[in-house]
Amino acid sequence: MKTKILYLFLLILIGLSACKSRQIDSQVISNKQMKVDSIYGLMQANQFNVSWFDGKFKGVYQMPESKQAFSGQIRVQEDSVIWISVTALMNIEVFRILIRPDSFFFLNRLEKTYMSESTKYLKDRFEIDLDFEMLQSLLIGNDFPYYETSSFKLDDNNQNYQLSTVARNKLKEECKADSAFCKVLIQNIWVEKQNYRIVKQNVKIIGSDKTKLIVNYDKFESIENQIFPMFMQFKLKEDQNTFVDIDYSRININEAQNFPFNITSKYDQKQIKIPEE
Repeated sequence: MKTKILYLFLLILIGLSACKSRQIDSQVISNKQMKVDSIYGLMQANQFNVSWFDGKFKGVYQMPESKQAFSGQIRVQEDSVIWISVTALMNIEVFRILIRPDSFFFLNRLEKTYMSESTKYLKDRFEIDLDFEMLQSLLIGNDFPYYETSSFKLDDNNQNYQLSTVARNKLKEECKADSAFCKVLIQNIWVEKQNYRIVKQNVKIIGSDKTKLIVNYDKFESIENQIFPMFMQFKLKEDQNTFVDIDYSRININEAQNFPFNITSKYDQKQIKIPEE
């Protein structure tokens, strides 16, 4: 009888120990997720939120054996228009770009030609699978909207936090109109610990054989009580010797802008030829 009681007592102890272990494991997972949610929430709260953006910059297009200096201007109306003008030596405008969520226009001042295509052109021609919202976010140093936020893992890397995910899905509501926009991202975001702004991110689309895009942000300044990176560098991971630097000299925000893009009869339309697979 005593042996049976002792055996029963041992079973109860083992059971209680197992329950306690599961509770501890569950608590550890819960605490980790709370930390991830906290850092992501702080990053979101410190994003650069504007309805209108106007910035003048100087840039460098660095290639393996040469580089090209240029200057220009970028204007953005939130979720509607991205307008870019680039000038070269002697302040001569080289080209002008107008991007809307569904269309892309390119005006070549030197050759007197223009191109007009859907935004699918950006993906097929430049081999970077970006939609309008992603491009808009990259240009002002924000995270991508309309993507789930619960799939991140967190690492503490000295001065920065690193948020990473290997499968970040676009929200279902945004995919109803066209399944082609239902992208799944492999993404890493480095967040500065003092101002919780993004200092670096890389992104790749799952299922795409295209390379990974890397963007670095630096020279943060306060603009109307918001922190903005005055320097940006865009590069492709597979070609570390080719990149574009953008160094802003002036920023205006929340002032209505126009987006001049007049195509006169002097310009000939140039057909876009998508490379064959």
